Amino acid sequence: MTRNARFALSASLMAVCATVGGTASAQNTVSDPYIAKQLSNSVRGNLFMRLGVTSIFPKTKAGDAYDVTGPVVTPADLSAAAAIGDALPEEDPLSSANFDGRAGSTYSALVAGLNSAIGSGLGTPAGIKSRVGKASTVTLSVGYWLSDDHTWVAEAYILAAPFKIKAYGAGVNASGNPNGLSGKQIIETKMLPPLAVLGRYFGDANNRFRPYLGVGATYVAFFDTKTTSLYDDYVGGKSKASLTNAFGVGPFAGLKAEIADDWHVSLAVGQVKIRTKATLVTNNTLITSESGVINDYDPVVVNLINSAENNDPSNVTGSGRPRWVDSQVTTKLMKLVAQSKGKSDLGSFERKQDVAIRNTIVNLSVGRSF
Repeated sequence: MTRNARFALSASLMAVCATVGGTASAQNTVSDPYIAKQLSNSVRGNLFMRLGVTSIFPKTKAGDAYDVTGPVVTPADLSAAAAIGDALPEEDPLSSANFDGRAGSTYSALVAGLNSAIGSGLGTPAGIKSRVGKASTVTLSVGYWLSDDHTWVAEAYILAAPFKIKAYGAGVNASGNPNGLSGKQIIETKMLPPLAVLGRYFGDANNRFRPYLGVGATYVAFFDTKTTSLYDDYVGGKSKASLTNAFGVGPFAGLKAEIADDWHVSLAVGQVKIRTKATLVTNNTLITSESGVINDYDPVVVNLINSAENNDPSNVTGSGRPRWVDSQVTTKLMKLVAQSKGKSDLGSFERKQDVAIRNTIVNLSVGRSF
């Protein structure tokens, strides 16, 4: 075979191989989109999305708020302050010589009565509790049928505007009356509760109405938590608040109703219990005569302070001598406590509260199947 003949044969064989290879490649190119399309149709046939409104109706069980850093003022603090105030020269505004009430009154006399009534000190009054208010937001969920007969389903709420949660004071004081925070907003926070539900629908997939039962799990994330000015005024200083994130699981039930091809409405109701801990830190604390916390202490303490500050002109003895000590004696005494510590205020104090919340979750939505 000549060199030219061998070259021609090789070229022919290469052409045949190229043709066979091209045919196989073309076949693969034709079949791949078909397989992908079949897979895509299968996925889409089990997929749905829902847009709706989710509301939470909480039931709160809170323990008493408690001091972490100890009482704001101790008996020793009051005694040291009284000694300073009674020794100040008359020209000093905090001097006991400048009391606007009963002549001859002293800090030491007032503090002697207070120290016998305050125990270990004045901190967070007993009975300070809280409750959480209801809230609503818009949510978007994605669901997937886990079985071809559309019986088992998994659904996740993937997008939601944060819930704006308001917490209110609750509880009674030592006198048995609602405390100064009861029914008043004390905290505002934002909450994101990612939620996943595994459920089982009953009835045939073609039924117009289908009930379901399931179980849901959520991880609640709190952020942008703030105290209100009312709370700050009550405790005597600007405060910072935080809430620990929490995990919860609970039962769900619902009903799906077909309204058109591929469209349905859904109502779901569930209940999830979470536990969180609130931490509140008050900085630059200075309790004054106007601080609401004063009225929630032991009745003996409250009566001593009220009688010392009540500058009602009619509150006089038979000889016309005023019964009160000074209309701002609490403010003056607390400033002297700060002065005895070499500070301009009483300092920073941390409080905590354990809170259990049973959330009833209601979702009403419109869904579309793909």
